[in-house]
Amino acid sequence: MIIYSCITNGYDEISDDHYYDPDVQYVMFTDGTVEHKGPWEFRSIPMENECPRKLSAYVKTSPHKVFPVGTETVWIDGCYKMTEKFVEQSKKYLGENDFTVMRHPCVTEDGMTYLDECLEGFVCSMSTWDEVIDITTRLKETGKYSFRHYSSPVLGAIWRKITPTYYEFGDLWWEWSLIGPRRDQISFDVAKQFLHQEMNFIEEGWRHPGRWREAGEAGINFGTEGKSTRKKRHPQPGHLNQHLEREELLVELRRLTKLVPKLWAKNMHTQMIHRNVIEPEFPL
Repeated sequence: MIIYSCITNGYDEISDDHYYDPDVQYVMFTDGTVEHKGPWEFRSIPMENECPRKLSAYVKTSPHKVFPVGTETVWIDGCYKMTEKFVEQSKKYLGENDFTVMRHPCVTEDGMTYLDECLEGFVCSMSTWDEVIDITTRLKETGKYSFRHYSSPVLGAIWRKITPTYYEFGDLWWEWSLIGPRRDQISFDVAKQFLHQEMNFIEEGWRHPGRWREAGEAGINFGTEGKSTRKKRHPQPGHLNQHLEREELLVELRRLTKLVPKLWAKNMHTQMIHRNVIEPEFPL
């Protein structure tokens, strides 16, 4: 089993408190902006792009480009601290399924809605009006994407065995990650829907929301509080008053998706706005 991550632009640093399993290989892809620590094998990113987000996204979406067929891989975002339970659960997930992700525990039994996902990036200035409308318009034009059936993935960790059947999924996820918002959840769901990709979802966060903010089923706090080694904010190409344009954006999104905001946009993202716009916790 390989646990791997990618840190670009000094966005995160490697935790001093990681748990390392002697039977696990650890691989860190980087553009050279992270201090070497622990047993990580440091590798260059096998593509060139001036955007550090795209460099990181390439490795995250495309493990089939960097590891051989049959490899059992665990992606983890660079800001989280690995625990012994995380390693144990990772072995369990990969032993039971070739593809496992987590469902977001917020808002409804099915997690974040499509409108919620668009809004979270927009009101925190992480995506612009044009980017949100661009990807939504393109999805509508395909005639085969269901905004109602957005799967609400949390992609701080992903458990995948590299099989030939993953190749098309990874390539399509990468392709759509280059469109619209800089975050990767919507593009992931696009690949899932278009390819009817089967995967296992960890639902524990919704059933036990308090444990989501601690070390839940996967052994890591995947809430904001768990990002213990984050050093910078997400890029914010939008202006810092976008949270005041929430209702105007919803009018346009309703026209495109036919989703009624009163039913499909219940999250005000107040904490996210505060942490990223009103009183930013990290520098850009």
